[in-house]
Amino acid sequence: MSKNDRMYSTSDAEMLETAEVIAASLNDDIADFTAFDSTLTADYVTTVQGAVGRVKEIKPDNVVIDEMSEWTQKVDAAMKKSSDAYSNLAYFVRKAFNGNVAVQNQFGLNDYKKIRNNQAKMVLFMETLGDQATAHHDELVAAGCSEDVITTVSEVATELSESNIGQEKFKKERGVLTQERVKRLNEVYQLLVPLSEAAQIIYRDDPARLAKYTLTSTTSASGGADEPSDDL
Repeated sequence: MSKNDRMYSTSDAEMLETAEVIAASLNDDIADFTAFDSTLTADYVTTVQGAVGRVKEIKPDNVVIDEMSEWTQKVDAAMKKSSDAYSNLAYFVRKAFNGNVAVQNQFGLNDYKKIRNNQAKMVLFMETLGDQATAHHDELVAAGCSEDVITTVSEVATELSESNIGQEKFKKERGVLTQERVKRLNEVYQLLVPLSEAAQIIYRDDPARLAKYTLTSTTSASGGADEPSDDL
């Protein structure tokens, strides 16, 4: 990876703050840069500002994490409802089919403990449980089971399925957002590098001005200074 391809290994906020400060400073000092390098004109300021704006178009990861937590809460709530719905129905299954293990197993009484903590398996389990409750409706009602207990199973199965799909979809979307944010942050950094390098020469005898354009690069998590940060 070349020097201009390095990732500025710091937080998103610090990265964007640095870019905005440099762009603002460049407005005041652009004549010095253009005199040294004719490609560093006032248009370069606009280019940096535009690159920063494109990063800001993407939700920061802390917001995405909060949204993921919301989906997790929805799934957890649906899993709890599923557990309750199963327990309610299982009571009447045992009562209606007392001694008939084969039928009880059709309702998953022999499988529940093995899959109760697995979201994907619980979705299928609850959907099947709802079908069985409908198929044995009359026997369950005769055993004292209410219509609400029977219909709730399918309702909860739908809620769990939708929550699980939403959560998994969001996980995949988060990966895409993270990848795009890293790409755009890299684009910003690559625009800052030439300014920093030029400033090292232009302001070699002016430490105060030089400091405004100095980039601080830290070692990445993988141990290489030239590697992109996985934390962004």
